[in-house]
Amino acid sequence: MQTEPGDAGAAYLHGANSTEQARLLRRTAANSAAFLLPHLQPGWELLDCGCGVGSITCDFANVIAPGRAVGLDMQGAQIERARRLAVERGARNVKFDIGSVYDLSYADGRFDAVFTNTLFQHLKEPERALAEIRRVLKPGGVVAVADDDHSTVLWEPRTPALTEALRLIARVIAHTGGDVYRARHHRRLLLEAGFVRVSATGTLGTGGVWGSPEETRLFAAWFADQLRAPAGRELMIGQGWTDADSLEAIIGDVLAWGERPDAFFAVLGVAATG
Repeated sequence: MQTEPGDAGAAYLHGANSTEQARLLRRTAANSAAFLLPHLQPGWELLDCGCGVGSITCDFANVIAPGRAVGLDMQGAQIERARRLAVERGARNVKFDIGSVYDLSYADGRFDAVFTNTLFQHLKEPERALAEIRRVLKPGGVVAVADDDHSTVLWEPRTPALTEALRLIARVIAHTGGDVYRARHHRRLLLEAGFVRVSATGTLGTGGVWGSPEETRLFAAWFADQLRAPAGRELMIGQGWTDADSLEAIIGDVLAWGERPDAFFAVLGVAATG
């Protein structure tokens, strides 16, 4: 998940460590943006807000060549990795910038398409972000927004500790102004922002599906890192939502789940275009 915390300095779980980057590198335009691909055309200019490590952005660059893709993220470490990825893939029609969706440093009407993936659930002011996105879109341009909806999580076998882990993550996101159930409102938000021909669909390309030993082990390591992240950990304990011993027990249960031969995790997202 790419960062755009609601307030400067607010606790934000998703960093740029190796497990987070490995999780993001699984994402492609095919598995995370299939709903947008039919709309794209060669020669277009596209902005990917909250691009993370740039794996989806680089795929977009191939689709719209000789057009240009621009990836934007607030985390410098993610942008560094994205730039390396572009070199590794030989993608010359892509660039990566550090910046905020709330204050896009691009001219009015520059882009033919703007995409975001698992960004809006973290935003305190989604309406403000959509106003900026609309500003940089050309008349007739396409916006595409996708996020998880945490009510759809399938996590089996789900122990009480794993249920509590999900609750803690949701509380941290809500505390910083986000909403883990915002995805179901994407169509309404786009309409209220003035977009037309708005449609929505379900997608597994946000949180994804994790169902092999390698995948569940990676997911468990990533989830444990989220629970250990200093900003989130301090918030959870400081607010009295848990204590240090209970949190360590939850982390141990998450890691043990990742080793189980019957472990499975999936979450449905909502993708909307306008």
